[in-house]
Amino acid sequence: MTSETVEFDAGRMTTGQRRIALTAIGGYYVDGYDLLVLSGALLGITPELKPGPGLLGMVGASAFVGMALGSLLTGPLTDRFGRRPVFFASMAVFVLASLGFLFVNDVWQLIALRFFVGFAIGADMPASAALIAEFIPSRRRGTFTGLGGVAWMLGALTAIAVTLIVFTASDVSHWRWVLATGAIAAVVLLFLRRRTPESPYWLRAHGRHAEAVAAWRYATSGQEEPEAEPATPARGQPAPMRLLFRRPLVIMVVMLCVYWGCNNLYGSAVLLYQPTLIGRIVTPSTFTSLLFTAATTALAVILGLVVCLWVIESIGRRFIAIAGTAIAAVCTFLIWAGFGTPWLVLVAFAVTIAVINGGTSLAFYSWAPELFPASVRGRAVGIVNMVGKTGSVVGTLALPSMYEALGAVSFLVIAGLCLINVVVTYKLAPETRGLTLRQLEERMNA
Repeated sequence: MTSETVEFDAGRMTTGQRRIALTAIGGYYVDGYDLLVLSGALLGITPELKPGPGLLGMVGASAFVGMALGSLLTGPLTDRFGRRPVFFASMAVFVLASLGFLFVNDVWQLIALRFFVGFAIGADMPASAALIAEFIPSRRRGTFTGLGGVAWMLGALTAIAVTLIVFTASDVSHWRWVLATGAIAAVVLLFLRRRTPESPYWLRAHGRHAEAVAAWRYATSGQEEPEAEPATPARGQPAPMRLLFRRPLVIMVVMLCVYWGCNNLYGSAVLLYQPTLIGRIVTPSTFTSLLFTAATTALAVILGLVVCLWVIESIGRRFIAIAGTAIAAVCTFLIWAGFGTPWLVLVAFAVTIAVINGGTSLAFYSWAPELFPASVRGRAVGIVNMVGKTGSVVGTLALPSMYEALGAVSFLVIAGLCLINVVVTYKLAPETRGLTLRQLEERMNA
């Protein structure tokens, strides 16, 4: 048996493959936890540190700047040195930065630590996405890559629960401890990831065929456990970057950059400031707005599970992306149109959050690692995620000031962005369900 003749993503799902996927999916959980724990912590940060709209935007955006740079800089490392080293290092950096929140005394320290937390999350994305796609059988790949989005939402829901518990038991002045709790999940992940092998696709792309087969056997049967470090030096170099700028890969890069950039531009901003926005639009109660945020996130989890378990492998990624974005456009239009009607605003807000986090984001999590060959997968995912997080940066920086200046019209702008995203996705996005990574690579090389 040689690695050239093995279809690594064929066959049935094994316990080993499931374990590897879940440790990678855990990175998305940490990401979701981090964003929403800040959303709640802002309720204590704002009265204590008193940041103006500009600095408040920087507090929200700094982690996204870190995510963008983390994805861009470490994507090439996952192609050159492997998925496994980045997979571990990212969580270690996250733990250290999260513990640093306990010692924050001013806004700029908070912004700096948020940047490093974001860098760690961004660094984790290319490696985790690649490992999930490269270890999971093709007929379950959409389910497990999509579950990354569900894990993200569960992390967000956990963060809201932690925030409510801490603030109810004490008060909002304990926001430092709230932010530091993110280190707990990251420490658990570090322990669980210790036995994750290197990707057989990456090993095969670097000419290490025996190790590729050994890693695959370990994942599928628990035999031939790989060594902690590669036994032989890598042969060959990663494919040249110019490969991504040739058809049809360049079309996939453009499509995903537009899709993920727009999705994050409005999605991250609305989600991050949801408690504040809801509090200003329909209710003066801080904890009522947090409970509403928890309810919308729970709705997104339910929708995401339905999408992952039934829709994504039966109807496909393309339908989820187009239909979900179109629904978000309608709902944000309704928020603008019904701004003086609280029940309509609440329902439209809830559906918007649900379809973005429980639908459109899941399509991206599946598409990103599927549409590119193993030799450039890390760099491609890194570039696309960098663009997406840049969208988050712009959105989180702009939304507080835009809302101050435009009020309800802000949501009309978001509806327009959703429509642009629908058109680009409809024109350029392919369907990938049911295809092996080898078949997808052949299609892209055709």
